[in-house]
Amino acid sequence: MKANTKPWPLLISVYTTQYIGIAFMISATFAILRQSGIALDKLALMNLIALPMLGKVLYAPFIDSFRFFFQGQYRSWLILAQMCMTLLLLICGILDIHKQFSVILILFIVYTLFMSIQDVSIDGLACKIFSAPERQFANSIQYASNLLGNIIGGGLLLILYPWLQWQGALWLLAGLTAITWFQLIFYSEPENKWENPHQGIGPQFKSLWTQLKLFLIQHRLWFFLLFLYPIGFTAVFGILNPLLVDAKWPMADIGFATKVFGSMIGVISAFLATVFINKLKRKAALITFTLLQGGTLLLFIPLTLGYTSKALVYLAIFGYFIANPGLMATLSTLIMDRASTMPARATFFSLQLSLIVFMGFAYSAMGLMLAQHFGYTFVVVMTFVCAVIVAGLVWKLLPKSSPELTI
Repeated sequence: MKANTKPWPLLISVYTTQYIGIAFMISATFAILRQSGIALDKLALMNLIALPMLGKVLYAPFIDSFRFFFQGQYRSWLILAQMCMTLLLLICGILDIHKQFSVILILFIVYTLFMSIQDVSIDGLACKIFSAPERQFANSIQYASNLLGNIIGGGLLLILYPWLQWQGALWLLAGLTAITWFQLIFYSEPENKWENPHQGIGPQFKSLWTQLKLFLIQHRLWFFLLFLYPIGFTAVFGILNPLLVDAKWPMADIGFATKVFGSMIGVISAFLATVFINKLKRKAALITFTLLQGGTLLLFIPLTLGYTSKALVYLAIFGYFIANPGLMATLSTLIMDRASTMPARATFFSLQLSLIVFMGFAYSAMGLMLAQHFGYTFVVVMTFVCAVIVAGLVWKLLPKSSPELTI
């Protein structure tokens, strides 16, 4: 592939394989192990595989400051990560999930580490190669592909599992991941003057620390918005699974509704972000998606009052997913605008996105605690109010101009 060619097929492939493995591990493996009688306290250990994902901002500076002996700053890390992900899936397929659970759990954690490296690297590459008018479509591709990976890994492979079994499922995942690795081999990343591979890392890190301080000061209001943003959507979706369990929904029905149906709607939403940004521009698109997300949360109120028919549940899930991926794609576009102006693109992209992810976990946990004391309905109403307040803050604080924003 020529260096000046925009690698759309590669982008789709990387972002899809990024999620098929982790979706299978978190969703399908849970169901497989529980069906075989694994105790819940042992099953809870599977959550440890998410730990490396929380540290992306810590190793992003290494990805920006050093590269292996392959062409391309980010391509070199992608080749390494994709190869290791493939090999780990092959090894896990050989092992017995019931007799060697602890070994497989450790390998899953290592897999997630390389998946996180892949995530940081492809985000850095996207910040580097896509111009401002292309970024909304690149981020739509990202979230649509993530959701496609979620459907394949968390849904379709679970459906096919009776035929594939453990080894077949893991080796199929390895084969899909290897396809992306071959695409990376034939891709040539454009070089630029900012990149100095194999130079002294110490001075680069000192310079990076200075850049981080200046970046945080310059964009302090933007970070304030990112700190608040997840409160407008994470808390409500976090209570959906326990709410449906309380309503005696079968686990298979919950998984299909939230993972397969929700993700399919989410793919449409991700591409709506491109349409909205092109027609409304970045600020108006962000406000529109934020208000849409807040409004659709009200569809959860009947569920919290005990009305959990399939029609109402699917309507609420449709509402949530028709707004949320589009909102995240729009936010990521604005995040990419800021990161693309810095030499260490992966670091500054991860810094901003990690704040959203971390606060999303925090607000989700807070929502469950509030639901315990005040009920599900209270959480939905409060989240709706917060979404409206956040939209108002965006209108007040975010400048109209886009890629050269000051916050």
